[in-house]
Amino acid sequence: MLGSGSGGNATLLRDKDTRVLIDVGLSYRDVARRLDQIGTDPATIDAIVITHAHGDHTRGARLFSKRHSVPVYSTTTVRAEWDVQGLADWRVLIPSQLQNVGRLRFYSLVVPHDASQTVAFRIETSAGLVGFATDIGILTDELIQLFQDCCVLAIESNHSVELLRVSPYAASIRARIASANGHLSNEALAEFIRTHLPGTVRCMVLVHLSRVNNVPEIAELTCREPLLACGRGDVQVVVTRQDRVSSTVDLESVAMPRRSSSDWAQEGLPFAQLSAEKVSEAER
Repeated sequence: MLGSGSGGNATLLRDKDTRVLIDVGLSYRDVARRLDQIGTDPATIDAIVITHAHGDHTRGARLFSKRHSVPVYSTTTVRAEWDVQGLADWRVLIPSQLQNVGRLRFYSLVVPHDASQTVAFRIETSAGLVGFATDIGILTDELIQLFQDCCVLAIESNHSVELLRVSPYAASIRARIASANGHLSNEALAEFIRTHLPGTVRCMVLVHLSRVNNVPEIAELTCREPLLACGRGDVQVVVTRQDRVSSTVDLESVAMPRRSSSDWAQEGLPFAQLSAEKVSEAER
């Protein structure tokens, strides 16, 4: 993660010679500087994939695309809400279908959040499967199914329920954040770990932490406690920050043997059948 939080989100996913940015919600200058910190030339980025149109996920995408002739993938609904001009190239991302982006294969699932449309991803890499969901009000059955067989989960842990309760935000904003179309709490993520965490998961990356309604140490502890209680103390936990690059996760070091898309299709899973940092207003 180049950075994650209410002030901006950007993630680099690299698989051999393919380099993809998921969201560019930081300024172009910040993203370029952070890529340089990890030895990646911005000119080598092959694609940008956008989860939704909120500014903390799109802020630097237009300039990055234009400056380096990088195609941008988003759904048509996201493109319409974003209403951006001057992209080097726009390519449609179709929900509920697998799509190749270089060596990577993205399956996008529409999830609850207060944008016109927000998608989470199941990403096939040469080293394993990655689940990716930065903005989700609740963990739906479809999203839980999406995470099956993933070795890495990048998932929202936005707020502590108690810290949100005593937050300085207006009551209407607190209610929106806590709603089914808002943001996932530490406690909701802990319940998912207790009841639905796939046995294949070897690393959890906690993303989109609020700087007002959360504390990194609390988010990590709330994640580790159910992992230990379930005998999953071997799972690596990475807590992302708004103002710095997070630790790199090497999929080859954590991945277990993965099933292919054809395996999913044979089992009749619905998504296989369809395919062959400043806190922003209202905690977006």
